[in-house]
Amino acid sequence: MRTKIAIISAAFAIFGIIAIGRRDIFAGGFMVPHQSARALGLASAVTAGVDDPSAVYYNPAALSEVSGNNLLVSGSTINVVSTVENGGRKVVNKHDDNFLASLFANYHFPGTNFTIGMGTYTPFGLATTYEQPFSRFAAQRSELKTIFVTPALSWHPSKYFSAGAGFSFIHSSGLFSRAVCFAPPGVPDPITGATGCAVQGGLLEGRIRLTDTANAFTYNVGLLAKPTDNVKIGFSYRARADLRFDDADVKLGGPGFAANRSIKANVRPIPLPPVIDAGVFWQINRSWGAEFVYEYVRWSEFKRFAAVFPPATVFLGTPVPGFNLPENWKDTSTLRLGSYYSLNKNWEIRGGITLGETPIPNRTLNPAIPGADQLSLNGGLGYKWSNFSADLGYAAVFSKMRRITNNELEGLPATGFPFTGAPGKDKYETFNNFVSLSFGYRF
Repeated sequence: MRTKIAIISAAFAIFGIIAIGRRDIFAGGFMVPHQSARALGLASAVTAGVDDPSAVYYNPAALSEVSGNNLLVSGSTINVVSTVENGGRKVVNKHDDNFLASLFANYHFPGTNFTIGMGTYTPFGLATTYEQPFSRFAAQRSELKTIFVTPALSWHPSKYFSAGAGFSFIHSSGLFSRAVCFAPPGVPDPITGATGCAVQGGLLEGRIRLTDTANAFTYNVGLLAKPTDNVKIGFSYRARADLRFDDADVKLGGPGFAANRSIKANVRPIPLPPVIDAGVFWQINRSWGAEFVYEYVRWSEFKRFAAVFPPATVFLGTPVPGFNLPENWKDTSTLRLGSYYSLNKNWEIRGGITLGETPIPNRTLNPAIPGADQLSLNGGLGYKWSNFSADLGYAAVFSKMRRITNNELEGLPATGFPFTGAPGKDKYETFNNFVSLSFGYRF
């Protein structure tokens, strides 16, 4: 027993060092639901039927259902194709390939009804980078990186019921940069001669780059009921966490900020929203199983992205109190359906589909997080041999094209001195490829 615990502990120590450096990902909204290759192949419809240690994330009550003591490591790559068009101009997200990893383990206490689990994973994050000048007032580079470390415990008092809970430590980092125009409407720039900030690099244009790290805590709980031998009903709740970047480093660029090159700022807490999942798993026969999951996310708790600058921050003698960008996201519902079929004792094939709403309303959609309603088509393959397992999962995520009219590209919420360029009529298109590979070992 001590040897098994030592191996698992060493794996988590090594993995933690790697994951802190590689947790840079992007997703619709900024939540990533897939934490293992098997779950990806099943469209993450695993709230009730999860049968590996990733139950730490999906439903800690299901840890008691996992056969044996296991270690599961996964690596995923996300390819993002995202563009924004306006008035014949087009900007492409340069941050198009990202990597995330997860590590899970479980251990059954002999002679008891308790199972412990441990997980290191990334359920939230985003990364976008734009280099074209016409979108600079909305977003240039935006990143949110998180890593969760979660111990969990499951209690299995009877064959009909189990309950579980986990407690998460979250380490996060954030980066946000954009241009800001301080030119009053109709006033030509002294350097470029153009009205407002229509030409990049004028005296009346500034740049803001904000970075910080933050730690937070949260928890998740789960229930699992088995009314019959072939039906499971699962429920999980992941609580809200607030990322408090309250001592952010801000770099100010542009001639007008010559006396204020670096400052400290207090950023309004960014919420990682509460998530509720309810699923029904049906073991149709010995080889075939399927699950349906309903997911509800309270994105409405993300109301604004704002920062307060020190009183002495000025641009050409004018005080700059900070920025206040409305978000006003809305709650979302997602439907997930996944199914698998065991070809024999070694091979399993999987498939799934997801229909999900975007939390981002038309009036606040901008290139930093170009979200849209999504259709995801998933597939996967699993192989088991002796105590080893290998899984491959893939998802093609189709986002609905959005044609919207707002002033986000002109950066109007940032200051009272807007860029008077082409208004609205923006076209957003996004497509994601998601590939995941997992390896497991049962002790």
